[in-house]
Amino acid sequence: STRWNFHTNLHGRLAFLWRESLARFPQYSASHMTRSGSLAYYLTAWICGCFFMSLAVWARDLFGATADNAFSSHSAFGLIFFYFYGLVFGAIAALVGAFLLRRTMAALKCITPSHWAVAGAILAPVVIAILGVWGKRMGTEGQGGMRLLRAITYGPMTVFEAGWWLPIPAGAATAYLLCRVQRAFAPQKSPQN
Repeated sequence: STRWNFHTNLHGRLAFLWRESLARFPQYSASHMTRSGSLAYYLTAWICGCFFMSLAVWARDLFGATADNAFSSHSAFGLIFFYFYGLVFGAIAALVGAFLLRRTMAALKCITPSHWAVAGAILAPVVIAILGVWGKRMGTEGQGGMRLLRAITYGPMTVFEAGWWLPIPAGAATAYLLCRVQRAFAPQKSPQN
């Protein structure tokens, strides 16, 4: 029937398009980013790290809050709003900190979450301080590339001005989670009998 021929042509064309679109990619090879867990690691650093840092800065002002305004910076909506801006302006700082943490822990051969948490509590304030001071020294004026650098350092500068100690608990919590992600994707050693 005509209908059967139409479906046969359709399936034949779809198979051809599928074959041609995937012809350049290896069939069973996973990329290095997903195989070693780098994608999950850096996404965790960005999403959780920015959340913990936003939570720390938001909670600093929480004690003076009133329940009058649901959209104030002290409400849950204020936290979500602040977290959104934390994701935008804190991405580079979170990724740089995660990269340095991963390299440092690999060099020290530390695999326990408590060691990672201590290292994160030390490393996060250092990264925030360096980027924050750099951002303050750049000033408000600038053209093109300087505006981009100012946007990159705006998040760390805001956290640094809010309190140098705020990255300590945020860095510890983020590093703890990053250790868990790192261990989940680490190659498993086979038991030797």
